[in-house]
Amino acid sequence: MDPKFMPLVTIITPSYNQGEFIQETIESVLNQDYPYIEHIVVDGGSTDSTLTILKSYRDDPRFHFISEPDQGQSHAINKGLKIAKGDIIGWLNSDDTYLPGAISKGVQSLVQHQEWAMVYGKAYATNQNNDILHDYPVECYSPQRLFERCIICQPATFIRRKAFKDVGGVDENFFFCMDYDLWIRLAKKYPIGYLNDYLANARIHDHSKSALYWEKIGVVECIEAGLKNYGKISNTMIADFIKVNSNKEEIWWIEQMKKYGFFPSSLSESDILCKEIDINNHHYDLSVNSNLSALGIKGTLLQSGDSHLKIYFKGELVESYSITKDSFILTLPSKVMQKSSNIQPLSIKLDPSTYHLDHIYPLSVQEYAFLQQVNQSHRQVKAWLKQNRPI
Repeated sequence: MDPKFMPLVTIITPSYNQGEFIQETIESVLNQDYPYIEHIVVDGGSTDSTLTILKSYRDDPRFHFISEPDQGQSHAINKGLKIAKGDIIGWLNSDDTYLPGAISKGVQSLVQHQEWAMVYGKAYATNQNNDILHDYPVECYSPQRLFERCIICQPATFIRRKAFKDVGGVDENFFFCMDYDLWIRLAKKYPIGYLNDYLANARIHDHSKSALYWEKIGVVECIEAGLKNYGKISNTMIADFIKVNSNKEEIWWIEQMKKYGFFPSSLSESDILCKEIDINNHHYDLSVNSNLSALGIKGTLLQSGDSHLKIYFKGELVESYSITKDSFILTLPSKVMQKSSNIQPLSIKLDPSTYHLDHIYPLSVQEYAFLQQVNQSHRQVKAWLKQNRPI
């Protein structure tokens, strides 16, 4: 590569108590064949062997570190970005490594494609010993595919500093999916490039974020990143959400479905609840139409065996249900639904001495059908979403 087209590259490594791996991370940066490198480690005040390792590299002019308490990984990246001098930024976590020649390949791609704000390549998923497990799930760039799921491996990316700063850096509200959120924001404003070559290793071990937090935090944050940037959620994200929460109860799923707006036809409690006409006797007036299929009932069963929910249609008792648990789904009687192409009055009455009602969640036809799919296999749910929830 012509030296006059060789910009300075800053590699930012956020770090906290990764003494077992960070030396290998640093060596993978400093042993690159690219001559113009600045490596900044932003350590959050590690208490293990990390600081000793960082101090051992003080004599290398390419290497710099900060060690002080911070507010987490996202904050550390932004701190590094503020002091970075390079025109191109690499983000390499303290347990990941570059493959030989990675920086040269990234720079060459960005030099050849001045329109690209970021380039990313392929990567390997490796174990604690950095042995290759399998290819990391990376795909050639497509705006649609990026909406559907994160197709980019963070250590295999190189970003122009100007673009990185222009989109506001890393969103520090994210703990897990701050990288996915960043890719989306960059892609909405700039062209993104893909390099069909292996650039990095993403290490998966017992204490890695991927192992510890994907199911509890990662999936939810991906959904939140989708809502933040697109105003909607992909079917792939919903299917992943179902996969990691398959043991949850129906009322939990109703609450999540409402919270994240899985379906545009969703109804709220205020859409159907006309007024509470008798608080003491838990008598509720509702307005129903053909889009309403069922009700999610959430409350507390105070006395088992004797609690009933009664449904009145136009003043006539049409159904009486025995309540056996705190929360349940109430399918509306066919007698009501057959006549409710227009808005119709419906009343629900509960005995407050045996059941305390907290919420009534109206379920549209589509929402109720979705709930019936939740307990099916992951593959079946994905197929149902594709057919019934076009995006």
